[in-house]
Amino acid sequence: MSYLRLLQNKIQELSETVSSTLNVDVTVTDENLVRIAGTGNFYNKIDKNSPQNCIFEEVIRTGLPKLNVVKENNETCKSCRNYHKCNEKKSMTYPINFEGKCIGVVSFACFNSEQEKAMNEKNEQYHMMLKQISNMIANDIIIINNKNRLIKGNAEINEIINCINKGILIISYNNRILHINGKALSILNLNFTYQKIINKDINYIIKNLKINNSNNKETVGYWKLKNKDIRVVYEVNEIVLEEQGLAYLISFDALSDITKIAMTYENKEKITFSSIIGKSKTILNAIDMARIAAHCDSTVLLEGESGTGKEIFANSIHNESNRKNNKFVAINCASIPENLLEAELFGYEKGAFTGANPKGKIGKFELANNGTLFLDEIGDLPLKLQSKLLRAIQERTIEKVGGNTPILVNVRIIAATHKNLIQLVKEKNFRLDLYYRLNVIPIYLPSLRERESDVLLCSEFILKKLCKKMSKDIKFLSNEVKEKLLLYDWPGNIRELENVLEYAVSFSSSREITTHDLPNYFWSHDSTENVDMEYIKNKGLEELTKDFEKKIFKKYIDELGDSTQAKKVIAKKLDISLTTLYRKLNDYQCDSKRGKNFSY
Repeated sequence: MSYLRLLQNKIQELSETVSSTLNVDVTVTDENLVRIAGTGNFYNKIDKNSPQNCIFEEVIRTGLPKLNVVKENNETCKSCRNYHKCNEKKSMTYPINFEGKCIGVVSFACFNSEQEKAMNEKNEQYHMMLKQISNMIANDIIIINNKNRLIKGNAEINEIINCINKGILIISYNNRILHINGKALSILNLNFTYQKIINKDINYIIKNLKINNSNNKETVGYWKLKNKDIRVVYEVNEIVLEEQGLAYLISFDALSDITKIAMTYENKEKITFSSIIGKSKTILNAIDMARIAAHCDSTVLLEGESGTGKEIFANSIHNESNRKNNKFVAINCASIPENLLEAELFGYEKGAFTGANPKGKIGKFELANNGTLFLDEIGDLPLKLQSKLLRAIQERTIEKVGGNTPILVNVRIIAATHKNLIQLVKEKNFRLDLYYRLNVIPIYLPSLRERESDVLLCSEFILKKLCKKMSKDIKFLSNEVKEKLLLYDWPGNIRELENVLEYAVSFSSSREITTHDLPNYFWSHDSTENVDMEYIKNKGLEELTKDFEKKIFKKYIDELGDSTQAKKVIAKKLDISLTTLYRKLNDYQCDSKRGKNFSY
């Protein structure tokens, strides 16, 4: 039975770390010659079979390593089915042994002269590292075997469920976990190496799971886990195992994974202005301006609230411009830690900093050369990077981190923000000269509440796409729901409309969506309810949002404390990076370790 499948994510992470450190391609293959992990030239071969009569097969058969293999000088390589297509210059392969049997191999390979030179110069170190990786994987498997002894009589079940791209749990009649696959471990955030999972009561892991035969029908449910709650689509079916008798097979997917696919409305076609749904005057004016902008090469600044479709507009401008046959590259300036953002934008030379890829990296500017670079959330770009961006726009040249050679780039810039850049300039958080460079063609994207009856047009379009992607019969909105949608204020714009309809499609039991199928917060409260008008009348949306964030952070700090561990927990609960949390705490002056409190 393949334990390596259950460690697939961990082995892939280890392979990528080793590959970037040693400048070598790494792959791990199980005893069935199925590739579990791979980097570089091996990456696209993950989950595929290695060729027959290859070196891996020999190592698995003999349990002995094969070091410093050059294919032209090796008889096994000459008999390999892939011999004439293989472009490996040199390789070394080590067995992964468990209970006296080889259950897989780990291999280093070089495909160019630079990699080959490194392998030759540090041959002994590479041998030792290869052996250590093999031992690390084997030790993980020993721990798994001690904590989670799988049922060897049903080894083939374990093999089958690990090839299924859904979370799979097989539960005994008395609620004990008999089998689990790698996808389930990932969705449930379980560590198979160090947690006892096999033979554990399922109710210990999922607090509110009701196991009833669903007769091949999918159910949407909320599962309470130890560290988080998740929304899943699942079904439960009875099966009979030879040794264990009656059991239940639970197949499931996180609903967020499904709806990520469902929200990709453009499918494989290019996004154009015809992809934008709406007939209101405000949205048609924005489209007209964007069409004009598409036919020139000037910088565009898209402004508007979050969720108004800025990236769709940016894509449409690119795809109707004379750059449409070149790349459209997007980067969110708010989602990347400040210390990495410069490298993402401009790239870096090899060895530029600790932990850098020894091969160096091409930045977004170079990737977008002769195409379009979309800078989303430009208002969150750190001040020290604003001057470098200004220079890149003005001089059409960049310099990589750790480099001093100017690189010419021909890039069309489209920037977007939900923030008031003029206000940021006044607060000295945004450069005035950069603002003028970006604000050549400003286009305001209207919020959903400014778009009159477009709410219903968008709703119908989103409903059809959701139902199709989630394999549901096409649903329609009741008159009561339509009225509710039109009266609602939509602070989250299109994105919030998508979420509301996603919820409704998941929970409605008939083809007609009624108010009872909408989220509780939506149908049980008017959007203007509980709003203190005296409090908000002199504050803008940005300031109100900050006030709300401050209250959330204060609540969590008061409840959990401000230790590093507490902040990690807070970041996880809020689904933001630890770097973002620290930045916001600093902005709001709420780090009590430095003697500061939340300021309002």
